Amino acid sequence: MAVFENESNASQDANYREHLNHNWDNGNIAFDNLFGKYNNLLGKYNDIIGRLDHDENEIHDLQGDVKDLTKKYNDDIEATNQRLAELEKAVFEAQYINDTDDVADYDKSVVSQDINDTNVVDDDNGLIIEEDKHKSLPSEVND
Repeated sequence: MAVFENESNASQDANYREHLNHNWDNGNIAFDNLFGKYNNLLGKYNDIIGRLDHDENEIHDLQGDVKDLTKKYNDDIEATNQRLAELEKAVFEAQYINDTDDVADYDKSVVSQDINDTNVVDDDNGLIIEEDKHKSLPSEVND
């Protein structure tokens, strides 16, 4: 990129014109070097800006992850505190805890039916299952 133009006026002295042209050429070389350095620095600056933008996006994503983890942590703490309170009531205040809330449902009628339709009696050191007798108390089973 030429900033200075060489002299071409024919009325000037040839030595003076050569001297001026030499100065203009040196000035152009100096400006070309400066523009090269400027463009190099501008490229580095743009690279840094690009990395900063990328890092800002990562930080934003990590902030979302931290918020999610904090919420999960707080929810877990709250659930643990509730469970601890229930256990303390059970241990220190003898309150019943229904632990079957998390257990899968099953068909209780089949088990109840089997238990209610059969009785176990001890006959000469062996167990006999009798379906006709409907004894309900443990003390009646061994009669």
